[in-house]
Amino acid sequence: MRCRVKVLYASDLHGEIYLYQELLELALSSSAEIIALGGDLLPSFPLTKRYEDMIPNQKTFVGQYLLPFFKRVIEATDVRHFFLIPGNWDLGYHYLFKEPVEGLIDLNQKIYRLRNGYEIVGYPFVPPTPFRPKDYEKMDDHESPWPPQKNPSYIRTTDQSDELTAIDPYLYLRSRETIQEDLDRLPKPLFPERAIYMMHSPPFGTRLDLVQGGKSAGSRPIKAFIESHQPLLTLHGHIHEAPQLSGSYFDWIGKTLSINPGQFISKKLDAVTFEMERAKKTLKHTYLHDIPDDFRL
Repeated sequence: MRCRVKVLYASDLHGEIYLYQELLELALSSSAEIIALGGDLLPSFPLTKRYEDMIPNQKTFVGQYLLPFFKRVIEATDVRHFFLIPGNWDLGYHYLFKEPVEGLIDLNQKIYRLRNGYEIVGYPFVPPTPFRPKDYEKMDDHESPWPPQKNPSYIRTTDQSDELTAIDPYLYLRSRETIQEDLDRLPKPLFPERAIYMMHSPPFGTRLDLVQGGKSAGSRPIKAFIESHQPLLTLHGHIHEAPQLSGSYFDWIGKTLSINPGQFISKKLDAVTFEMERAKKTLKHTYLHDIPDDFRL
């Protein structure tokens, strides 16, 4: 009997230790071999509530808790790979890779080919939000609308610095390349039908990107990219409440199954598990409803 690869996916844990503990418990109970985390891994705010303390606080969390946690999971479970991308709050993400940890893989705008021939591609950027950290935000394209910004906003001063620089978000975002331009340059999988994309932003106008008030806050180019390339599966996060508002943590874009498990919908971990080679038939949420059989194309 051919062995299948079991994947556990979650996003937006925001440094909450109880969620990471539940992640470990789910890895054990599901016999997961891969854990994929789709961004916003680190605490958003320090206790001081000062943006200036944000990166030092995330650095401390990485060193004192998160890296030891990853090592413990690999020692105690069947997990052999952690695939990570940053989210829009993860300004201290680079500290995860200051020292090598076996099995810990940075998928930020990178591709990884597994032994079974499946490939995972990561992309972290989201369209502009009303929040102040801007390192992982970009305009969808030069015409798409975006919400009013808080001025000043902040970016990390340099790649080697824990300090933040105050910026005018309107000028900064308009000076950057767009998500649409980025997607054109992403590494290309050999076989799209066996490709999994992990993207922090959900696609626009789906069940995965609804915010309070019923508006969509996802990415238009990401939606177009999925429509055009039709990968096997796309994994998202960022909009915590979308599954609760839309009534679903998955949506179909053509033949592609797109997923946002949500987070903080209840007091339990929101995550999904699936067998990579039979993703559409084995997808399960930690507590939300399963996909009906007639929806499993």
